[in-house]
Order: sequence, then structure tokens, then C-alpha cells
Amino acid sequence: MPRLAVGVSLARHTTLKVGGEAKYFTRVQSEEELRSAMSFAEQHSLPIFVLGGGSNVLVSDDGFAGVVIQMGIQGIMFAHTGEEVRVTVGAGVVFDEFVAHCVERGYWGLENLSHIPGTVGATPIQNVGAYGVEVGDCIFEVQTLHLKTATERTFSQAECDFDYRSSFFKTTEGSEYVITSVTFILSSSPQPRIDYGDLAMRFAHALPTDPQSVRAHIIAVRSQKFPDWQTVGTAGSFFKNPIIVRSHAESLKAMYPELPLYGVSETHVKCSLGFILDKVCGLKGYREGFVRLYEKQALVLVAETGVRAQDITMFADAISKKVFSATGIVIEREVTSV
Repeated sequence: MPRLAVGVSLARHTTLKVGGEAKYFTRVQSEEELRSAMSFAEQHSLPIFVLGGGSNVLVSDDGFAGVVIQMGIQGIMFAHTGEEVRVTVGAGVVFDEFVAHCVERGYWGLENLSHIPGTVGATPIQNVGAYGVEVGDCIFEVQTLHLKTATERTFSQAECDFDYRSSFFKTTEGSEYVITSVTFILSSSPQPRIDYGDLAMRFAHALPTDPQSVRAHIIAVRSQKFPDWQTVGTAGSFFKNPIIVRSHAESLKAMYPELPLYGVSETHVKCSLGFILDKVCGLKGYREGFVRLYEKQALVLVAETGVRAQDITMFADAISKKVFSATGIVIEREVTSV
């Protein structure tokens, strides 16, 4: 049985640095420890919340009246078949450290997702994405345990039902599974994906020949656009880029010709919420009390010392209303509330 701590502040375990206490808190290093923690919760009729790196979570000021299980399962295993590389990674591995490890070996696929905080096990849930790549693009399968039955199940990529910042694991049924490891498919041959934003400009005249150069550029760009989550309360991009019907997007484009749009289907388009918050609503750097939108990237919410989770929720609601008033767009949060 892993050690269970009582009354642990969850603010210390999330990058927003807010939130109340967990009734019980434990960090598990193996599936055996995970099963033990799950059994304890079942015996005491307590709810479970599984925590990774805490980079995409807004914890209530009231905390969590159950068992918070922080995923710490480690391990990286490589298997090669020609140019294809399959990598099985423990859910508790720090995602960016894993990306760096793959890039150092010259493996292509995840380099566009460099410098994203959090753990490997959390990335399929949100279908983390950046610079034209989503983590679901590179996932072969996801290994899980069912929270109630403790039975193992492996989900194929198709069964994960990946969508924009979403997956099966964000559904009511899917939330009953704990991810224990993820298997990725990478490539040892060059497969750069550089047709998105800053990357397209950086490599307009010469394609990158190694994933290290792509990673280095992305780290440089993200370091300028995002605050340091280790020192500042932030969850990165707090809101999703909205996907709206094409006719709505075209009417906004007519009013704001520089609005970036990305085709999703014949009928729907993804809009840049960062542009809307900044250029349409004039909200870059906007502040209410101890909460503000970051001065260098309006999609990023910054929580200063002294802020409460309630303050962040009220601030986010106010931003949503301003965007809807200006554009008619209903925006959604990337961050999960607990």
C-alpha cells in the first residue's frame, strides 16, 4: 500500500498554484500501488481524482473530498521495425523530458509538441496539440486500469476517439479508466511538419533535416509567448481555439481580414482565439484583481499570489462573455475543473 497523506494542499501540485486540500493524497510508482490506492478508496466509499503534472487543472478552493492519486509510473521502452519506432512510456514520465529523449535519438513525430508541461498519461486525455500536431497523431495504443473493477484494457488509437482537445477519456465512460502507459509510433526517417505559423516562416527556405532544429525553434518561440509555469501561476492556454461554422468564420474574416482561420471540415473552421482576444476584444494584458491575461499571449491566463480558484472562474466567465458579445462565439476552457 502506498503512503497516504492527509490534508495535502493541491495548490502545491498544480501549475495554477491555487486550490484547497485533498482529503487523502498519494503518489503511485507502479500498477500494484495504483490498485492498492484504488482499493482504499473503494473500501471507504471515496471518489478518486488522478493527477499528473497538474498543468491543466483548476482545483476548487474547497479542495477534493476523496483520494487524489498522483501518477508516478516511470519507464521508457523502444522497439524498432525498420524506420518505425514504437515507444511505450509510463504515464508518470514528464512529457517534455520524453520528447527531448526521442529528439536526441533522432526520432520524428513529437518534436512539434516540445516545451509542453505535464506528464505522458495526461496527454491522450486532452489530445494535447501544438504547431499543427496533436499527440493522438502519434499514439498507437493506450494502456489503462478501470477505476471500479481494476481490470486492464488497452485502447487502440481508433478507440481513443481523438478530437480537437478531446478524446474518449474526457467522456463520462472514459473518465472511469486510469491511463498507466502510452505507446507511441515515431519514425527514424525525416518527417517534418512545418506548415503551421512560426514554423512555416522559420523553415520557408530549407526543410529541417533533424528534429532537434524543430524542437529548438519551438522552445525559443514558446519561451517568448508563455510565462514560466514553474514560477508563475498558469495553465498555459486556458481556452480552446473555437471551431465554428464556416459562414460565421467568413463574416468575422470580412471584418477582421488578418484573423487566422484553419480548415477543420467542409462546414467548420477553427479560429485563432488569441487573435480575437487581442485584436478584436483588446484583452491582451487585461486584469481583474490578481488574475490577468498574459501580456505576450492573450490565450494564457496568469494567476498571481493571493488569487483564489473562485477568482479565476469569475475572470474566465467574464472573458467568455466579452468574446461572445464581440463575436457571437461561445468559447470553451481547456482547463479541467475539479
